Amino acid sequence: WGVSSMCGIFGYCNYKTSCMKHEIVSKLINGLRRLEYRGYDSAGLCIDGAPGESPIILKMNGNIDALQKHIDEQHLDLDSSVSNHIAIAHTRWATHGAPSIANSHPHRSDDSGEFVVVH
Repeated sequence: WGVSSMCGIFGYCNYKTSCMKHEIVSKLINGLRRLEYRGYDSAGLCIDGAPGESPIILKMNGNIDALQKHIDEQHLDLDSSVSNHIAIAHTRWATHGAPSIANSHPHRSDDSGEFVVVH
């Protein structure tokens, strides 16, 4: 049995537990790092936006360090605290479509971002 390349999904939720958004991003990045052994060509994550705003989706080709650098370059306000939150992160191994940011996950349902999916 050899190790084959496959996608990895890491989710995080908190309910009635105050947590800073930058802590949530850190948890997602650390979760993806635990899945690195699977092999991948891109990575992405999604966190809730501000109340009434669409979710924040960040994706990047390459490794998790490239995703972290991309997140840092966005200068997002991640210092707000949230009591209820759902977030998801994903590493992708291109089996359908070329490795690209457009093909990376997560994907939003539409411009409103009513729901976000990884698979």
